[in-house]
Amino acid sequence: MFQDSLVNGGVIISHQVHEGKHHYEVKKVMKYKKESGKMFVRRGDKLMEINGLDLQDLPPEDLVQHMSEGSPMLTVHKSAKIKELTVPEKDVLQPFSKETTELSFSWELIREEEDKADEEGEETGTTAEEDTCIDADRELLVIALTQTSISVVKGRGCGSGSPCQECHGTGCTFNDVIMVSESSSVTIIPKGDISFRQDRLAEVLIKHVPTHRFLRGICSDRALYSSPNPEKITIYYYRSNDMDPMFRGMPVVLNLTGSNCFIKCCKDQDQVFLQIETAEKQRLRQISTKDRNVFSFVFYMKADRTKQRKFESALFKGWFIQIDHQDLVEMAKQEEEWDSSFLFIIQK
Repeated sequence: MFQDSLVNGGVIISHQVHEGKHHYEVKKVMKYKKESGKMFVRRGDKLMEINGLDLQDLPPEDLVQHMSEGSPMLTVHKSAKIKELTVPEKDVLQPFSKETTELSFSWELIREEEDKADEEGEETGTTAEEDTCIDADRELLVIALTQTSISVVKGRGCGSGSPCQECHGTGCTFNDVIMVSESSSVTIIPKGDISFRQDRLAEVLIKHVPTHRFLRGICSDRALYSSPNPEKITIYYYRSNDMDPMFRGMPVVLNLTGSNCFIKCCKDQDQVFLQIETAEKQRLRQISTKDRNVFSFVFYMKADRTKQRKFESALFKGWFIQIDHQDLVEMAKQEEEWDSSFLFIIQK
């Protein structure tokens, strides 16, 4: 048995029903970039039991309920890793000598017509990007665990004399995974595009604590600036079905109170900047990530340990609103902060 430290990231689990039986398989493991060591599951692992109950008899809703209560124990089937041996064929090219030399390359990229089909994704096959995406056409059940630690009890294996009843192979193992977390929450996300729906609003003063200056804007100049004189900003809060494994904050839109002027994050080549732009409030009641022009109005608001809030562009990850040089308001690149949540995402 071994026990990990706090884990972060998430696991995407695919659910299928075959001949009336439920089957759960790990589709992808989303590992937080600062995590070290191996995760407790890998792609292709199958969930067999929870707290001793056979998962073939449990629908996703019941599985989610068990996973969000107490310290659940999952029994995981891990197939043996099989190394494929490649045998050279008749028409295979093989190296027969090597030499050291110096080559010069031109780093200019050009687009050739014959590659157009590949660039537009018309060729069959799964790309790396597709492999990391969550299927928007399937309903999602999301269990969010905070301050989660994992203990793994390495269980019985299947030898040559007793093939596995699950995969009919040998060399696989059944591990018991015990999860302990401070709190849990369950979210049901209906199938469809990722969108943000307006929920509520609040009129506030946005103050830059180090300089004691306030965020202000001029609609006619489409410009933002900071001033010792406060000006009300209306914050529109949104509910979202976006399931980024790293919690980026509460999605919000910033409006100059009493106007149709909103703060927007834009990009010109490598420069990311802020500007004021007018927009119909009705158009912003529901925002889709597919409409980049409207999605650029969205920011993620997140509080740190001192309760001070930061605003990160939803469209340009890692770029935050920053007040600099007393009166200049701009976007600044910052490193991502550590997040303490772990997600189990079940695709129904």
